[in-house]
Amino acid sequence: MDAHEDTPRIQVLSVSDTGRRRRWSDDEKIRIVEESFGDGVTLAEVARRHDVSRSQLYDWRYRHKNGLLGSGPQFLRVMKIEDASDGSDTAPAPQVPVMTIDLGPRCRVAIPSGFDMEAAAHLLNGLMVRS
Repeated sequence: MDAHEDTPRIQVLSVSDTGRRRRWSDDEKIRIVEESFGDGVTLAEVARRHDVSRSQLYDWRYRHKNGLLGSGPQFLRVMKIEDASDGSDTAPAPQVPVMTIDLGPRCRVAIPSGFDMEAAAHLLNGLMVRS
């Protein structure tokens, strides 16, 4: 008789996997992103140091650059200003106090009084770069 005939043919293996998903707070993400912009450091080094994939770090950097990392996205209404020969505004009258910033004849930004001014600064910086 062979020894292998005495062993059961089917074995049940128990697998316990905690997974690789990690939860990062927004503050941790921002700290890691800012570290990736440091002088003399590569994105791959920072990703390896914090056990994050490079693609995840690229995504965080993109979201940080566009103001989407942190307090969450906040939205402003964007309306195109049509050419008006009589000079009248085509935008409806605001319901809440707003700060209006004219950036040229066809670009006007109206910021509600309760809006996060840091997010408004990100918006204005983005508009000035694209102009």
